[in-house]
Amino acid sequence: MNVGVYIPNWVGDAVMALPFLAHCRDSHENDHIVAIAREWVVPVVKNSPFINDILRIAHNEDKGVAGATQIGRQLKSKELDRLYLLSGSWRSAYIGWFSGAKERIGYTGQGRSPLLTEVITPPSEKTHRSKRYLKLLKEYDTTAELTAPIAVTDDEVESAKVLLESLNMASPLAIFSGSIAPSRQPPTTLWKGIIEIALNSGVSVLLIGGKRDVPIAKELMESFPAENLKSVCGKISLRETIALISQCAGAIASDSGLGHISANLGVSTVSLFGAGDPEVTAPFGNRTKIIFQNVHCSPCNKNQCHNSDEPLLCYTTMDPGQVWEAYSVISGSEKS
Repeated sequence: MNVGVYIPNWVGDAVMALPFLAHCRDSHENDHIVAIAREWVVPVVKNSPFINDILRIAHNEDKGVAGATQIGRQLKSKELDRLYLLSGSWRSAYIGWFSGAKERIGYTGQGRSPLLTEVITPPSEKTHRSKRYLKLLKEYDTTAELTAPIAVTDDEVESAKVLLESLNMASPLAIFSGSIAPSRQPPTTLWKGIIEIALNSGVSVLLIGGKRDVPIAKELMESFPAENLKSVCGKISLRETIALISQCAGAIASDSGLGHISANLGVSTVSLFGAGDPEVTAPFGNRTKIIFQNVHCSPCNKNQCHNSDEPLLCYTTMDPGQVWEAYSVISGSEKS
């Protein structure tokens, strides 16, 4: 049997989809599993033991009906017997329909039900996204842990160690200061307070992020011209970033994809939640801690803060000492 899994479109969601892939492999032990993924989330599933193949969707390749049709045509060559649509978009359902997959399983929404062969009603109760994905499977062990690590090769780890050596760092604290949504990005003042405590505690700090995180990283670097504060923001690929995170002593993260990656890799991770709902999208891991102030306007689940009277109240009420204490506990560095 050929089985397709349409991976969600964001890095954090793709990480939360890994337990689905693991359970899908259990359900289709001897089948051929193809992951369909946008190019920016491919690094999350690359080398995964749960899949046999990846159909990569390049940037804007599926734009418009013509682009989606082209992807559907590519997918048709995979001769899928079953396709699980973890993405809730109409576009993904159209691609699945055009692919000719015999079974197309997904949730209702966006008028896509006619494109599916098995329409699943979303859970009525608040459900973590990883479990929401899993409910698309016909059978799965509801008591099993939601752990399915990102696959990192030995060569990637060695390259990460070489990079850290070139930075004159060993097992630093990673800071993921950015987020794709402004409402989920802690203010610079909070990061400055956290970094100041870390540096004063003798901890090396490494700023990690993409190109969009370069401005805030530059501001933080200029605020602390210290030898044990470095940045690789915008300088390395996501696969290189994943390997680098695996070699860090811990991480303090915005509500972002990198926070999910860090937690997934078993790195001690404190995630700062504002607009997002941790009951739905908190990173999973055995060494994780969520800071969530639960102020009156959060979780708003909006990309822009709508509290004009108290902008980013969900973050301005956080204290750097509170965050550092949480990190000290989760990382085992708390003084007795």
